[in-house]
Amino acid sequence: MSNDNPNMIPQRAIIDEPMYDSETGEYGKGYSPDNGKTRIIQEGVDGRHYHQDTDAGRISELVFDSFKLKSPDGTVWIVSIDNEGNLSKEKEES
Repeated sequence: MSNDNPNMIPQRAIIDEPMYDSETGEYGKGYSPDNGKTRIIQEGVDGRHYHQDTDAGRISELVFDSFKLKSPDGTVWIVSIDNEGNLSKEKEES
């Protein structure tokens, strides 16, 4: 295949390849949406990784007994619900 445009930059898909995550530095299998500039891990040594920015649709389909939220000051809270629909929160001890 020839390319008549000398200014065109070759691109290749980077999907499901071993790499280090650009943000966390963690090693695993992931993808790059921008030809390797940004690398996003989807499978690490501790299992599947979900990302709030790119996986919101898939995350919202999951059902959990409880989940953790981090407040702006860095405090981590464990949030759950009882059989009557009342939310409960507990501060995670570090």
